[in-house]
Amino acid sequence: MKSLHREETMKNQKVKWCFLSFIVTCFLFCTLTPPTFADTNEKDVEKWKQWIKTNSSPLEPTKNSRKDHLKFLKKVLKGKRIVQLGETTHGSNEMSATKVELIRYLHEELGYDVLAFESGFAETNGAYRQLHDLSSTELMKRSIFGVWHTQEVADLFKYLQEQEKKGDPLTLTGFDIQVMGNLFTKSTYEWIKQVDSSKADLFKQAEESMMKLQAQKTEDAFVQEQAKINENYSILERFVEEHRRELASSSPQQKQDVDLLLQSLKLRKETLMRYELPNWNVAHGIPIYDVEQHPMVLRDRMMAENLEYLAEKMYPTEKIIVWGHNYHVRKNNSKVKYAEYGQNFLNNMGDYLPESFKRQTYTIGIYAYSGASLDSSDNKTVKPVNEEKDPTGLEALLKYGNHSSLFVDFLHTPYNKRTSWIYTPRIALYWGFLKEEMILKEQYDGIIWIERITPAKII
Repeated sequence: MKSLHREETMKNQKVKWCFLSFIVTCFLFCTLTPPTFADTNEKDVEKWKQWIKTNSSPLEPTKNSRKDHLKFLKKVLKGKRIVQLGETTHGSNEMSATKVELIRYLHEELGYDVLAFESGFAETNGAYRQLHDLSSTELMKRSIFGVWHTQEVADLFKYLQEQEKKGDPLTLTGFDIQVMGNLFTKSTYEWIKQVDSSKADLFKQAEESMMKLQAQKTEDAFVQEQAKINENYSILERFVEEHRRELASSSPQQKQDVDLLLQSLKLRKETLMRYELPNWNVAHGIPIYDVEQHPMVLRDRMMAENLEYLAEKMYPTEKIIVWGHNYHVRKNNSKVKYAEYGQNFLNNMGDYLPESFKRQTYTIGIYAYSGASLDSSDNKTVKPVNEEKDPTGLEALLKYGNHSSLFVDFLHTPYNKRTSWIYTPRIALYWGFLKEEMILKEQYDGIIWIERITPAKII
């Protein structure tokens, strides 16, 4: 199973770097615009430092209670139904541990009852249906990408099982579109087989064909196979609609499980027809001239659609936690620049989410000052955080909070001379090493800063 996740992660990393190459290529055809920063002087910076010392909230647990140091969240998150937790790099012990601690607090103290991971919609929901049949580690490995297969996250999945037994469930779901090996096949084949063995075999065939689609040698062969797979998923869609009652009777959450299965099949078709061919084109070096048709942009757009579906259709009254990379969760990625080139990033999930969603949401970015994380291309290579810090950049400024980890609220912070650093262009490190330029207030409602991170240990 680890090899399946490693292959998927390597594929995702290849697409990511193809995307970065694509950005640079686009940049070569543009007029260079150097980064512009608001004029700063030593007096300004000193005022910023003093404000940070006074207004940052330490995240170190207190002696009296592991919850006391997070009480500030009650005020900060008042009126927000959705909390997004980012991370500047995958594969960090401290970032995952911090997110897990926040999730426990949000669930126990503030009533957030749904957890949506940046992992396959079909896979996470399929695995959660087997919550009581799997160990916490197996549940984790059947749900989410391998970069998060760590002890810290395994403890979170144990917590999910414990909360279900207590009658206070934290429901697991996902919002990514990517096919994660055969995890969805494993969790769903036996379920469908209880109703119709021939349809179970058809489902297995459709899933296996979907996983092999990127191996097609020519575009004609790809399109022919794409049409066959699409027809098979359409047959399965009709089957589920016609056999809702039988399928519901053999599943824990009954109607909701059937609704999620049906949505998973619909999403497979959407992924097949919208995303897979552009992804194939990138892998074969075929130029994509329409930015909106690049697979990284399509993926984010479809993830936005999935999150909107979860918030408005599946869980319209529940409070939701979103776990993902900073790149996906921040609010206006198209306004962020590659600092060394002056070229903007492309649209992300946040750009495509409707304003009605954004008004309900509090988005937290997580950054590190030093240390290293795993490279998600192989979950083995260690990538150090860039030690060269811009003295007025995000990571350098927040060190003046004098804590090993801290939180700073932007949403409720008005503009003045002591807070102007939040409202003017600032450098931060993307994946821990690539300089990005942004106005923090435009991207995040708050920031978590960790002084030092260490590479995660995959289990």
